[in-house]
Amino acid sequence: MGQPPVLAFSDELVLRQAVFDSAARFVGMTEKSNNNDAAWITLINKTNGLPSRSAYCASAFYYVHIRNGVKLPVKSVGMVAAYFSDQTKIIYRRNQRGNHRVGQKPRRMDAVSLFYSHVEGIAQDHFDPEEEDRVKCIGFNTTGGNGTRGGCYINFRKTSEIKLIANWVSPYWLKTHPANN
Repeated sequence: MGQPPVLAFSDELVLRQAVFDSAARFVGMTEKSNNNDAAWITLINKTNGLPSRSAYCASAFYYVHIRNGVKLPVKSVGMVAAYFSDQTKIIYRRNQRGNHRVGQKPRRMDAVSLFYSHVEGIAQDHFDPEEEDRVKCIGFNTTGGNGTRGGCYINFRKTSEIKLIANWVSPYWLKTHPANN
Protein backbone atom coordinates (compact mmCIF):
# COMPACT_ATOMS: atom_id res chain seq x y z
CA MET A 1 0.00 0.00 0.00
CA GLY A 2 2.89 2.36 0.55
CA GLN A 3 2.91 5.44 2.71
CA PRO A 4 -0.16 7.69 2.93
CA PRO A 5 0.26 11.06 1.24
CA VAL A 6 1.46 13.95 3.40
CA LEU A 7 -1.36 16.47 3.39
CA ALA A 8 -1.90 19.54 5.53
CA PHE A 9 -5.29 20.36 7.04
CA SER A 10 -6.03 23.42 9.16
CA ASP A 11 -8.18 21.52 11.65
CA GLU A 12 -10.00 18.28 12.27
CA LEU A 13 -13.26 19.46 10.68
CA VAL A 14 -11.44 20.26 7.42
CA LEU A 15 -9.89 16.79 7.49
CA ARG A 16 -13.28 15.16 8.09
CA GLN A 17 -14.72 17.12 5.15
CA ALA A 18 -11.83 16.06 2.90
CA VAL A 19 -12.41 12.38 3.76
CA PHE A 20 -16.11 12.83 3.00
CA ASP A 21 -15.34 14.61 -0.28
CA SER A 22 -13.11 11.70 -1.31
CA ALA A 23 -16.00 9.31 -0.68
CA ALA A 24 -18.57 11.59 -2.33
CA ARG A 25 -16.75 11.48 -5.66
CA PHE A 26 -17.93 7.85 -5.93
CA VAL A 27 -21.62 8.56 -5.24
CA GLY A 28 -23.75 7.14 -8.03
CA MET A 29 -21.05 4.79 -9.31
CA THR A 30 -22.39 1.26 -9.54
CA GLU A 31 -21.32 -2.30 -10.08
CA LYS A 32 -21.71 -3.72 -13.57
CA SER A 33 -23.68 -6.81 -12.56
CA ASN A 34 -24.02 -6.67 -8.74
CA ASN A 35 -20.92 -8.84 -8.31
CA ASN A 36 -18.47 -6.24 -6.96
CA ASP A 37 -17.37 -5.79 -10.58
CA ALA A 38 -16.33 -2.35 -11.73
CA ALA A 39 -12.99 -0.72 -12.45
CA TRP A 40 -13.37 1.70 -9.53
CA ILE A 41 -14.00 -1.19 -7.12
CA THR A 42 -10.92 -3.00 -8.42
CA LEU A 43 -8.87 0.17 -7.86
CA ILE A 44 -10.05 0.48 -4.24
CA ASN A 45 -9.54 -3.19 -3.41
CA LYS A 46 -6.18 -3.53 -5.16
CA THR A 47 -4.91 -0.35 -3.46
CA ASN A 48 -5.71 -2.05 -0.16
CA GLY A 49 -4.10 -5.35 -1.14
CA LEU A 50 -7.39 -7.21 -1.55
CA PRO A 51 -8.73 -9.33 -4.42
CA SER A 52 -10.43 -7.16 -7.04
CA ARG A 53 -13.96 -8.47 -6.42
CA SER A 54 -13.86 -8.48 -2.62
CA ALA A 55 -16.74 -6.96 -0.69
CA TYR A 56 -15.73 -3.33 -0.53
CA CYS A 57 -17.72 -1.41 2.09
CA ALA A 58 -14.85 -1.58 4.60
CA SER A 59 -12.13 -1.41 1.97
CA ALA A 60 -13.59 1.79 0.52
CA PHE A 61 -14.00 3.31 4.00
CA TYR A 62 -10.27 2.75 4.52
CA TYR A 63 -9.42 3.98 1.02
CA VAL A 64 -11.08 7.39 1.42
CA HIS A 65 -9.18 7.92 4.67
CA ILE A 66 -5.80 6.89 3.27
CA ARG A 67 -6.33 9.22 0.28
CA ASN A 68 -6.25 12.02 2.85
CA GLY A 69 -3.22 10.79 4.75
CA VAL A 70 -5.17 9.05 7.53
CA LYS A 71 -3.80 5.54 7.98
CA LEU A 72 -6.39 3.86 10.18
CA PRO A 73 -4.68 1.38 12.54
CA VAL A 74 -7.00 -1.54 11.78
CA LYS A 75 -5.72 -5.09 11.47
CA SER A 76 -7.67 -5.99 8.34
CA VAL A 77 -8.87 -3.15 6.09
CA GLY A 78 -11.45 -5.35 4.34
CA MET A 79 -13.22 -6.62 7.46
CA VAL A 80 -16.04 -4.57 8.97
CA ALA A 81 -15.35 -5.90 12.49
CA ALA A 82 -11.85 -4.38 12.40
CA TYR A 83 -13.34 -0.88 12.55
CA PHE A 84 -15.23 -1.68 15.75
CA SER A 85 -12.78 -3.93 17.60
CA ASP A 86 -10.91 -1.13 19.44
CA GLN A 87 -13.23 -0.24 22.30
CA THR A 88 -11.42 3.07 22.86
CA LYS A 89 -12.79 4.26 19.50
CA ILE A 90 -16.44 3.34 20.21
CA ILE A 91 -18.52 6.45 20.92
CA TYR A 92 -21.97 4.92 20.60
CA ARG A 93 -23.46 1.47 21.05
CA ARG A 94 -26.98 0.22 20.76
CA ASN A 95 -27.91 -2.20 23.50
CA GLN A 96 -31.01 -4.00 24.70
CA ARG A 97 -32.15 -0.88 26.53
CA GLY A 98 -31.81 1.25 23.41
CA ASN A 99 -29.25 3.86 22.45
CA HIS A 100 -26.23 4.61 24.59
CA ARG A 101 -23.65 7.23 23.71
CA VAL A 102 -20.35 6.49 25.43
CA GLY A 103 -18.23 9.35 24.12
CA GLN A 104 -18.44 12.54 22.14
CA LYS A 105 -21.34 13.02 19.75
CA PRO A 106 -20.81 11.40 16.34
CA ARG A 107 -19.57 13.58 13.50
CA ARG A 108 -18.91 13.47 9.77
CA MET A 109 -17.14 10.28 8.62
CA ASP A 110 -17.31 8.46 11.94
CA ALA A 111 -17.73 4.74 11.22
CA VAL A 112 -21.27 3.36 11.51
CA SER A 113 -21.88 -0.37 11.98
CA LEU A 114 -25.14 -1.41 10.32
CA PHE A 115 -26.98 -4.68 9.76
CA TYR A 116 -25.04 -7.93 10.09
CA SER A 117 -21.71 -6.75 8.72
CA HIS A 118 -21.64 -3.38 6.99
CA VAL A 119 -19.84 -0.09 7.60
CA GLU A 120 -20.71 3.39 6.35
CA GLY A 121 -19.56 6.90 7.22
CA ILE A 122 -21.72 9.60 8.72
CA ALA A 123 -22.42 12.15 5.97
CA GLN A 124 -23.50 15.08 8.12
CA ASP A 125 -21.56 17.35 10.47
CA HIS A 126 -23.30 16.32 13.68
CA PHE A 127 -25.60 13.50 14.75
CA ASP A 128 -27.22 12.91 18.12
CA PRO A 129 -28.46 9.31 18.22
CA GLU A 130 -30.36 10.03 21.41
CA GLU A 131 -32.42 12.76 19.70
CA GLU A 132 -32.56 11.91 15.99
CA ASP A 133 -34.30 8.91 14.45
CA ARG A 134 -32.34 9.02 11.16
CA VAL A 135 -28.80 9.77 10.08
CA LYS A 136 -27.39 10.55 6.65
CA CYS A 137 -24.64 8.07 5.75
CA ILE A 138 -22.38 7.49 2.78
CA GLY A 139 -21.75 3.87 1.99
CA PHE A 140 -20.10 1.56 -0.48
CA ASN A 141 -21.29 -1.91 -1.52
CA THR A 142 -24.84 -0.87 -0.78
CA THR A 143 -27.88 0.20 -2.77
CA GLY A 144 -29.80 3.42 -3.09
CA GLY A 145 -33.16 1.74 -2.52
CA ASN A 146 -35.35 -0.70 -4.40
CA GLY A 147 -34.29 -1.41 -7.94
CA THR A 148 -30.80 0.07 -7.71
CA ARG A 149 -27.55 -1.76 -8.32
CA GLY A 150 -24.83 -2.09 -5.71
CA GLY A 151 -22.46 0.85 -5.55
CA CYS A 152 -21.84 4.03 -3.59
CA TYR A 153 -24.84 5.96 -2.28
CA ILE A 154 -25.91 8.46 0.33
CA ASN A 155 -28.79 7.01 2.33
CA PHE A 156 -30.75 8.00 5.40
CA ARG A 157 -30.45 5.18 7.94
CA LYS A 158 -32.71 4.60 10.91
CA THR A 159 -30.96 5.13 14.22
CA SER A 160 -32.47 1.80 15.32
CA GLU A 161 -30.40 0.04 12.58
CA ILE A 162 -27.10 1.28 14.04
CA LYS A 163 -25.15 -1.16 16.21
CA LEU A 164 -22.01 0.86 16.88
CA ILE A 165 -20.32 4.14 15.94
CA ALA A 166 -16.56 4.51 16.12
CA ASN A 167 -14.49 7.69 15.91
CA TRP A 168 -11.12 7.11 14.26
CA VAL A 169 -10.50 10.65 13.00
CA SER A 170 -10.24 12.49 16.34
CA PRO A 171 -7.62 10.12 17.80
CA TYR A 172 -5.63 10.37 14.55
CA TRP A 173 -5.85 14.17 14.64
CA LEU A 174 -4.80 14.38 18.30
CA LYS A 175 -1.85 12.05 17.68
CA THR A 176 -0.58 13.93 14.63
CA HIS A 177 -1.31 17.49 15.83
CA PRO A 178 -0.45 17.58 19.55
CA ALA A 179 0.30 21.32 19.47
CA ASN A 180 -3.25 22.09 18.27
CA ASN A 181 -4.92 20.48 21.30
